[in-house]
Amino acid sequence: MLIDDNEIDIFINQKVLEFNDFASEIVNIQAAQQAIDSLNNATKEDVPDVIFLDLNMPIIDGFKFLFEFSKMDDIVRNNTKIIVLTSSDNARDKEKVAANPDVVAFVSKPLTDKKLAELNHLL
Repeated sequence: MLIDDNEIDIFINQKVLEFNDFASEIVNIQAAQQAIDSLNNATKEDVPDVIFLDLNMPIIDGFKFLFEFSKMDDIVRNNTKIIVLTSSDNARDKEKVAANPDVVAFVSKPLTDKKLAELNHLL
């Protein structure tokens, strides 16, 4: 699952994921609330293995999404790894992300073949 409000970033990241045969299905969601609703209503079969999450989004940002994710059912939390994929290079953002137990990595946009290969050991 890609959660990002920027269509160009979604396009680029999806192409990298497809080129590397990363997943059989890639779900793109442009609003964090839509992702929250989708995950709260997901069956075990529908829960994504990985979420690539942007931090800087309108209305509900990535940090608010992470807070809502922390309250989700164990079926979602225990079966999903979150990778923050963002244009933010703010040290405070990195510290907040590093302190979140649901996040396995902080990666700067754009996603590349090399970055994806480096993430494979975390997944």
